[in-house]
Amino acid sequence: MNSISAQEASHARPKTFDRLSVLVHWTIFILVVVVCILGFLFYKLDYKSSAYAAYYYWHRSLGEIIFVLTIISVLHRTTRNSPGEFPDTRWRAMAARVTKSLLLVLLILVPAFKLWRGAYGPMGWSFFMWHIPGIWPPNASMGKFLTNAHYYSAIMLIALATLHSAAALWHHYVRKDRLIRRMSPF
Repeated sequence: MNSISAQEASHARPKTFDRLSVLVHWTIFILVVVVCILGFLFYKLDYKSSAYAAYYYWHRSLGEIIFVLTIISVLHRTTRNSPGEFPDTRWRAMAARVTKSLLLVLLILVPAFKLWRGAYGPMGWSFFMWHIPGIWPPNASMGKFLTNAHYYSAIMLIALATLHSAAALWHHYVRKDRLIRRMSPF
């Protein structure tokens, strides 16, 4: 007889991620795309223009939402019963684990660098209409370091997210192995 006990069934791995994980994943994806577009657009604008201020306002506020959603995702990972690792070759499985881990780290670090930058001087923290002034005196060298760290870690995030997306599409269209269905919103 191949029946399993109720306790074993409660620990059985699901075939797909839970709805909250899927919602957070795709929300973060959409927000990262929007924030990256806004970020690249406002770098082309005059720093003192109203367009720059508007793009920057949305870039920062949405970036902080990404930060909070990523923290929620990390915390949720500790409580959910996930589908587990997808069966694949050892090197691809390792590459997927490393890529996903680095994506999570960067999704926290990219906004964290800018939040840390806000602690210096009048820039402060802005979240939509709320503003909290910086808690430390202006520090030009630290500001430059944190701005560069934010920018270059964002470039790494874009590269890894592109790799992650390309791998998922490769699994779906080339291997046709149903990997993408584990995180499908449909």
